[in-house]
Amino acid sequence: MSTWMVVAGVWAMFAVCVVLFVRGASPHVHRCDDASGQGDRAVSDVPRAEI
Repeated sequence: MSTWMVVAGVWAMFAVCVVLFVRGASPHVHRCDDASGQGDRAVSDVPRAEI
């Protein structure tokens, strides 16, 4: 029984790490144009140096 608990614990920790990594590695696309001060330009039109 304790062997199964260890295996389940390792898999649970692995799943949590994968979820946190994927959430952290995904790009933050939800930006507000008003907060950036760029006016009507889309985020894709802004050069990377201005972001």
